[in-house]
Amino acid sequence: MDDANFALDDEQNDPYSDNVASNRTNYNRNRNRVLARAVVAAAGHRLNSRRQRQPMHNSTLTGSMRVEELLNGHEEIIQGMISMKAETFRSLSNLLACRELLKPTRNMNVNEQLFIFLSICARGETNRHISYLFQHSVETTSRWFYKVLQVICSLKDEFIRPADYTSIQNLIMENSEKYRPWFDACVGAIDGTHIPCAPRRENADAWINRKGYHSQNVLAACSFDMLFTYILAGYEGSCHDARMLEEAIAFHGFPLPPPWIPVTSTRRRDGLGNRREVFNYTHSSLRNCIERTFGVWKARFKILKGVNNYPMDKQKMIPVACAVVHNFIRMVQVGDPILEQYVADSEPVRGNIDVNADYVFNDGIDGIGPSTRSHQHDPSRVAMNGMRDHIANEMWERYQVAPWYRQT
Repeated sequence: MDDANFALDDEQNDPYSDNVASNRTNYNRNRNRVLARAVVAAAGHRLNSRRQRQPMHNSTLTGSMRVEELLNGHEEIIQGMISMKAETFRSLSNLLACRELLKPTRNMNVNEQLFIFLSICARGETNRHISYLFQHSVETTSRWFYKVLQVICSLKDEFIRPADYTSIQNLIMENSEKYRPWFDACVGAIDGTHIPCAPRRENADAWINRKGYHSQNVLAACSFDMLFTYILAGYEGSCHDARMLEEAIAFHGFPLPPPWIPVTSTRRRDGLGNRREVFNYTHSSLRNCIERTFGVWKARFKILKGVNNYPMDKQKMIPVACAVVHNFIRMVQVGDPILEQYVADSEPVRGNIDVNADYVFNDGIDGIGPSTRSHQHDPSRVAMNGMRDHIANEMWERYQVAPWYRQT
């Protein structure tokens, strides 16, 4: 028992054990001090980095100053930015400001609000890119784009008006030998076109068109001077033009014109050899205006050619707003380089046909096309075919005496 107590006392009084414990304590204490200093240094560096961070919007020009610089600059630059001249832009801006449809705010005047909207539509730019250009947050840019979009769409009934059915159109009068008296009641053309879209996943399949991509189907009518007289947007890409026309007449206020005549859009390259070709070619030269209008419309507003990530309710409004602005430019602006590419020749050229449009080709006057066989015994179609045959016979008789078509 005494030996055991001696051994325990000897272990407790061992100087080597005391040194090991002391060294371990000092090591832990020093390590904690080093870690604490490292944490303090990192926090200080992060705080200094936040204080010294370079601001994102650091341009010497504010958004309003940039707009004025562009409006007072070269006309080609402003045309490339918003697809209209500076005078036309100021006219539209003054219209919206005078009616108090748009009001200036502390950080953005009416010119800048409208310019942001037109830049996105004309160039197909993203909100983020435009926010960098005009020194605003992405949220501010998106909010004002939607605000102006709503305002422009509210002008639809004022700037997209039905054609005048009581008078003969100027194009018909100026080419009376070719068109009169058979097309005196013709006021324009109607067709459909597809605008790419990004629908929600829940019903995305309904928006896939016959070419395999997501789109919304847009039905539009135009006059011979390439003004929209009617537009209906927001239908799924899988929806057929015939169904859209039926619903436009029944539910969406489509202005019913006098009866129109369905014909083909084909032509011969080596002259016109019979009554069918004369009639089809003449009618196609009038119908060509809707294809050229779609061409100008999409060339002017590149947002109509690409897919954007806006909600579908905004995507449905964009074609209507672009049609309103297109009509405003046609009414106000003198000289339009985009329009000049499409108005030089009113004759039907297959190369200018919109590749996204849905077309229904008939077999001609003497036959019934695939789309009309189920309706060949309908009384109204029988009467229409009889009227078409009568017009074609009269056209052919005149053409044999005084042919207005010449091979070029």
